Amino acid sequence: MIATSRRLFLYWLLLLVAALGVGAGAWLLLRREETRLATRVSLTEAARRAAVEARARLVAENVELFVGDVEAGLLDTLAEAPAVSLDAFLEEWERGNPLVRTTFRCAADGRLLRPAGSATSEDARGFRRRFATKLLESLPWQSRGQPVVAAPAPVIQQWIASEEKAQMEDNRQQVASNVSKVQSARKETQSLARAKSSFSVSSYLRKDSAMREAETDKMESNFEASAPAPVQVQPDHRGWTPMMADGRLHLLGWVQSGTNGDVRGVEVEMTALVSRLGGAVPSELAMDEGYALRDDKGRVVHQAGKVTETGAAPVARVPLASALLPGWEVVAYLAYAPAESGGGFVFIGLMLAAILVIAILAGGSLLLWQARSSAADAAQKTSFVANVSHEFKTPLTTIRLYSELLEQGRVAEGEKRGEYLRTIGRETQRLARLVNNVLDFSRLEQGRKKYQLAPLDLSAALGQLLDAHAPRIAESGLELKRDLPVEVVSVTTDRDAVEQIVLNLLDNACKYAAAGGEAFVVLRPCADGGVEVRVGDRGPGVPVAHRERIFEKFHRVDDTLTAEKGGAGLGLSIARQLARGLGGELTYEARSGGGAEFVLYLP
Repeated sequence: MIATSRRLFLYWLLLLVAALGVGAGAWLLLRREETRLATRVSLTEAARRAAVEARARLVAENVELFVGDVEAGLLDTLAEAPAVSLDAFLEEWERGNPLVRTTFRCAADGRLLRPAGSATSEDARGFRRRFATKLLESLPWQSRGQPVVAAPAPVIQQWIASEEKAQMEDNRQQVASNVSKVQSARKETQSLARAKSSFSVSSYLRKDSAMREAETDKMESNFEASAPAPVQVQPDHRGWTPMMADGRLHLLGWVQSGTNGDVRGVEVEMTALVSRLGGAVPSELAMDEGYALRDDKGRVVHQAGKVTETGAAPVARVPLASALLPGWEVVAYLAYAPAESGGGFVFIGLMLAAILVIAILAGGSLLLWQARSSAADAAQKTSFVANVSHEFKTPLTTIRLYSELLEQGRVAEGEKRGEYLRTIGRETQRLARLVNNVLDFSRLEQGRKKYQLAPLDLSAALGQLLDAHAPRIAESGLELKRDLPVEVVSVTTDRDAVEQIVLNLLDNACKYAAAGGEAFVVLRPCADGGVEVRVGDRGPGVPVAHRERIFEKFHRVDDTLTAEKGGAGLGLSIARQLARGLGGELTYEARSGGGAEFVLYLP
């Protein structure tokens, strides 16, 4: 048995090592997968951020394109305005173009010629109040190094290409929609900025042309003969000057003819300009991104998508060109999804791996337990066979010996022959009880035990049983005491099963408690209508560790073949199973003063 236990322990240890190896391998793989997922999430977020930053730059470029188109168109119209009746042209232009707030004229030294000081309109008086002094002090047209602001190169094709490269394949439809929107808005803005005044100067020009035509024809021949080399005509000097007045940004454009000529200019209507900048902001966006155009005060003038208003830092800030809209910027936001670091996946994976390891250990432990139980059962059955063989051998040997002596006539005395016959009878009864126990055990294990329930006077039945076995009990050295009610104690039960239970208990007393000198049987009715049969002795009792195990099959306190008292280990197991089959119970109690006491309860 010790070798078997060691072998089973070794098997369990090997199973434990294998299960822990599987668990450790799963943990390492899950940790590696967690790292891979975290890296992928980080790279995805970085790529997403870079894409949003690139689109923010594109939006800023679009805004600059819009402003550049407006400024170039207005300056072209201003430069092409006829010198004849210029004030009338400018006045009509103010009224007809929503992008024009105020037109003005200045002398080369900065003196404001238009609007005149006597102007009555509120816009004219406001313009003189805001800019008369500033223009006189700054003289922006004298800064020859200042770059001329013209329409940007036609880069819409490059913008389209870069946008397509920046976006993923599944965003191409958004790009096409945004490009179409920008193209349409730019065409509309360019057309509006280049719209000229409807003022008619054709009649005046026709008269002037007729008066000069004759003089021109007359002098033409002289010019052909003596004309000097042609003079290079200097191009117009033009530009834009952002100015702050009344806490707001104003855009002033100007055109100067020649080097020291008068200056004609225009102030952009910022409200109209800003309203048209919405075309530069993309309308087709991903669900988690947003863009906003902010002015120099930080106020949002246009937005698209999810724009955070809780003070969260934007993903990107792209300032616009200071020569166009100083202090303005395009900001981009990205609504990050909750971080998916893979921790949940790893946790679930570890849980599944732990469940797998536990299942392996539990299944292996169960198999090992079953193997150990089977080994223990096999050992018990082997011991049972040996004990039963020993139990059978003893009475059979006695019966054979005495029967041979009687058969051979070696016993002459009649008294001794009677003693031999009684011994043969006792051993025969003992052998019969042992055989009955084995047969009953087999029926109980297979569930084939049948009970014949019938009304029974239990007091009378126990009295008859004790009378029949009193001599045998007395021969074992025990004084049998009984306490049975005189009145009838009626129960419905199987008489044979009850007698077998009581006989098994008395046999135990004869076998293990003969030194105590007494055995007793007590019958008592119970308050619930049942009865109790108590069988006790004054023997050594049962050790605490075995008080419940003595009812297990094949269990004996001393199960060695050299034990002082023999037995098959079936008596108490059969007795409890019979008691439970009758609807009752058989329990053990330590007797006060020493000894054992078994309590049979019958309903």
